[in-house]
Order: sequence, then C-alpha cells, then structure tokens
Amino acid sequence: MYARYAVVLSSLIAGLLVAPPAAVAEPALEQLRFDPPQLCLRDTFRWGFSYRDLSGGLAAVKQLELSGRWEGPGEQSIRSTLTPPREELQRYAADQGRFESQLWHWSPLGRKPGEIHYTLRAVLADGREVTSVTSVRYAEGCPPPARHTTLAAGPAGRIGFQTTTPTTAEFLRGVKPAATQLIWGDLQLPPGPARSPAVVIVHGSGGVTSREDRWAEELRQAGAATFQLDSFTGRGIAFTAEDQSQLATQAMIGDAYRALELLVTHPRIDPARIAVMGFSKGGAVALYSALTRFHRMYGPAGVRFAQHIPFYPPCYFSYIGEEQVTGTIRLFHGTADDLAPIERCRAYVERLQRAGADAQLTAYAGAHHQFDRPGDAVRQSPREQNASRCLWEERVEGQMVNRDSGQPFSLDDPCVIRGGTFGPDPAAYRAALTAVKALVGPAPPGTK
Repeated sequence: MYARYAVVLSSLIAGLLVAPPAAVAEPALEQLRFDPPQLCLRDTFRWGFSYRDLSGGLAAVKQLELSGRWEGPGEQSIRSTLTPPREELQRYAADQGRFESQLWHWSPLGRKPGEIHYTLRAVLADGREVTSVTSVRYAEGCPPPARHTTLAAGPAGRIGFQTTTPTTAEFLRGVKPAATQLIWGDLQLPPGPARSPAVVIVHGSGGVTSREDRWAEELRQAGAATFQLDSFTGRGIAFTAEDQSQLATQAMIGDAYRALELLVTHPRIDPARIAVMGFSKGGAVALYSALTRFHRMYGPAGVRFAQHIPFYPPCYFSYIGEEQVTGTIRLFHGTADDLAPIERCRAYVERLQRAGADAQLTAYAGAHHQFDRPGDAVRQSPREQNASRCLWEERVEGQMVNRDSGQPFSLDDPCVIRGGTFGPDPAAYRAALTAVKALVGPAPPGTK
C-alpha cells in the first residue's frame, strides 16, 4: 500500500516539476496615435503605431488600412488617404517595431470641427486581423504663428509673415494695398549643417494637401529644404476650386516673393539656389513669378528664384512683357488635362524659347489634372470652376480682357464652365519626380 502511495506521490511531484507550455505570442498593433492629438485646419502632424510578433513585419501583411469615422449620427468609416502605400511598408520587415509617418497637413475640407475615430487594421498572411484605435480632435480658433521679418536665427517649422491681397487689376498696375494679412508656411530642413538648396512649394485651389506633403518629403530626401506656403488659411479661406474670386492668383505671386525674401536670410539656405514649384493655381504662381516685370514691382531686390517649376498651370492668361523672364522654367503637364489645357502652355513655352528663355515643357501622354496627387482612381469634379475655354489678355497695363469678346476679365464670363477631370498617373509622377529631384537637388561636388 505504501508503495502505491509512493508511485502516486512521485507522479504528482513530477507533474509539478514539468514547465507549463509557453504562451503563444499573439501579433498586435499598439499605441496608434496622432501627434498632436488636437489639430486645427492645416496644422502639421505625424501619426504612428507600434507592432509586435508580426512574422515578416509590415512588409508581409496582406493589407494595412487606416480608416476614420467622424463622430455623429449617420457617419460611416472611410479609408484615410494617410494609409501608407505598399512600397513604404516594405521598409518594415522586422517582426516588431514602430511605424512613424512623414509630416502631414490636416486638411479635412468640407468638415466641421469635431472628433474623428481612427481604426488601423492589418490583415496578416494567414488571414487573421489585428487592429488598433485612437481619436483626434479637429478644433478651431487656434492662435496664428509668430510673425517673422528675418530667418537669420535659423528657425524651422511654422513661419508667419505679412503680405497683401491685391486684386488682379491692382497687382498688374503695381498697386500695393495698405492692409496686410498674416499668412505662413512650414519650413523643413534636410539633415546636416551644410547650406542647401530650397524649394517654395505653392499649393493649388484645395490648399496644402497630401500632394504638397509628399513632394516636400521627397525633395528633402533629395537634399533640399522645403517651404510649404499656405496662402489660404491666414486669409480665412478653405479652398477656392468652386469660387476662384476668393483670392487672385496674382496675389499669391506676391506671397511667393515674400517667402523668397525671408528664405534668403536663413543661414542654412543657399540664396542662389531657391526654386518655386506649384500645382494648378499654384502652378501659375510658379510660372508667372518668372516675369521680370512682376519681380520688378513686387520681388525682393538682388535675389530671384533660380528655377520655376509649374505643374499643370492654367496658361489662359497673357500678360504684357510675358516673354521677359528670369531663371530656368520647367513645366510638367498631362495631355489629357481638361482644366488647364496643355496646348496653351505649349504655345507660351514656344514664345519664351523664341525670346531666348531657358524654358521647357514635359508632356505626359494621357495624364489628367493632378496626375501627381496620391489616389487610386480618375474622378470627376462637377462643381469645379473651369476656365479652359477662356483666353484673357492684358491689352492695357492692368486691364485684362477676353481675347475673343473684348469683355473685361470676370469669372462670370460665359467661357467659364463647371466640371473637370482629376486622376493619378503613377508612372508620370515617378518620371516627374526624378526630373525635379535632378533639377533642385544639391550641386555635384566641386560646383558652386
């Protein structure tokens, strides 16, 4: 009997000494957050999350999607444009780590301030799903940035400065309104202590968006400082696509000159290698800021933009003295653009070339307006103001008229219609990106 108890006791002791099976590590997404968690219109932010026990890391997931849902009845969750592309995830092949986004601008156009609930969802290679959630507060009434008159102290980040808001006629006559407005831009510098080239990035009718943010990130990787000019928010403008009368494009040319005037004072920026690059409405700024006449009236003394890089600008304006320009001009345009027809720009570039200017146009077959903007589908915008049928010319200094009708410039002109086509073209974007990086990147060793 004692022998039987000994056997039982030995079995119990053996069982106690055997280590329990190790817990299976479960994959997880954690610490999803936005920095800062409260944002006003076009504030800058980053977002990120941690992940662990993902075999092959983010590079191996079948799908990763960030979606947002605004608080309120009837609101649905929609895929966020902040969702990182597949090629970006390939850099995260470790089983654990942290993803940190580039710098973005908060641009929820058409939305009122409130709470947004974000969900990050990953579908793993074996079909399992893991998620993480967070919230962001869209606020209003945020204070403006400090006003700068010089950048000699070497600051970065948000830079406020004074500008004016002339009408088209005032700008062309050289009239400088007495009233001023505080607007701003976001300055980011490439790594290292050396002086670098810089690019003033001018937004289009939608304000600063993911398009401008992506270009800024790419150009900094190429070694250039970037100044993302915001001509809208300080003036209380959300977007102008449906009503361009809110802000004349010519006033934005003045904004670009003020940005140039500041950037030349920064110790980290080479004043001889500052470019201006713009898109659509901002493309016209990048193009026509090259005019010697405009620079003489509004530009800073002793310094000019080295390169003018317009993307699909509206070339349906013809100015007095428009063949007299300075700097290198490189246009990038799609042949299928029905908002800013390429043929008007082609004709202007040919006139510039005959006048001896260093101007070139690169055309992308089949590309639409905004071919470089992140997205996945061609879309129609039925309420967009479309002046592609117009051609306005300056006959007497300060007086723009419709070339065909002779009527004074007006956005109520019958030539202005509604609707246009937008759509990404990844191949055209990659080709343009390569060309622009070569144009504005650091000078080769041994050159000045």
